[in-house]
Amino acid sequence: MNNSLNLIEFLKLIFKWRKPILIVMGVGLIGSVVITDPHIMPPYYESVSLIYPLNPNLTQSSNLFGDNAQGYFGTSADVDRILSIAGSVPLKMYIVNKFDLFKHYKIDSNKTKYPVEAVLKELHNNYSFEKNDRGAIELAVYDRDPQIAADMCNAIVGKIDETNQALLNDNKQKILAIYEVKLNEKQEQLKALGDTIFKLKQEYNLYSNIQDLPDQVTKLRAEKGIGFDQATEKVKVLEEQKKSAIRELNNNMIEYEQYKATINSTVPTVYVLEKAFKAERKSKPVRWLIVVGTLLVSFVLSAITIVMIERFKHLRSAFQKEEEATSTTA
Repeated sequence: MNNSLNLIEFLKLIFKWRKPILIVMGVGLIGSVVITDPHIMPPYYESVSLIYPLNPNLTQSSNLFGDNAQGYFGTSADVDRILSIAGSVPLKMYIVNKFDLFKHYKIDSNKTKYPVEAVLKELHNNYSFEKNDRGAIELAVYDRDPQIAADMCNAIVGKIDETNQALLNDNKQKILAIYEVKLNEKQEQLKALGDTIFKLKQEYNLYSNIQDLPDQVTKLRAEKGIGFDQATEKVKVLEEQKKSAIRELNNNMIEYEQYKATINSTVPTVYVLEKAFKAERKSKPVRWLIVVGTLLVSFVLSAITIVMIERFKHLRSAFQKEEEATSTTA
């Protein structure tokens, strides 16, 4: 046999060892059929949901009560935030508790060393999420029960929306607190202006009847001197400041109420393009693929074993011939 194995020699070897190869492949075929039996390898059903993140700026007061045009769907940052939520441990633990996955996955917390890790790993193996080539987020859940798979997938979508709303509303609450501080400051300013105007009017008796105004002005000027004219001018300035502050306060109140309305209202943050439904056909395992793969692996392993055996025979024969030649020479 030549050191280099060509195709013809390989085919000759296969034909020579055809019976052992067929036996190995037959055993592999029977084994794969048995292993893929539904009683041994239970079927899993897949439920899929497609969602798009919505633009969170749509609920801003400037967009709801103004003329600012905004896109309906979110940006890549919104997609990344949704994906982060989808893979978060709090969301997975919510699903674990909601569907009692310890019992469903048959994980005994008393016998398993790390039960939480085990149930999260099992859920991780049966749950996937990714951004597809069309910009949508695709969520898929596998389970032995097709109805549970659909329910879990829809529950995940609902929890993602709820968590995303909480994140956005938390930021809005901080902005709302800034509005409240601004309103309180403006109200304090108005109170201070009102108190100052009241004190000046009390001190200079600026509440007198208009019919007695000339006599009162002459009398007060004689008593207070130039301070009366200064007080009159100051009151006029403060009155204008008060009117301006009232206008600003009214505007701030309108903005505050508008912004508060966007927080109190429940607005979805994701658009469900495709809701998960109960699958009719199993998704995995693909029995024919496992059987074909087993046959190919059996053939390849058999062929490699045969080649190694033949190579070993060739080397042993070569060593024997060399030893005989050496002994004859001696």
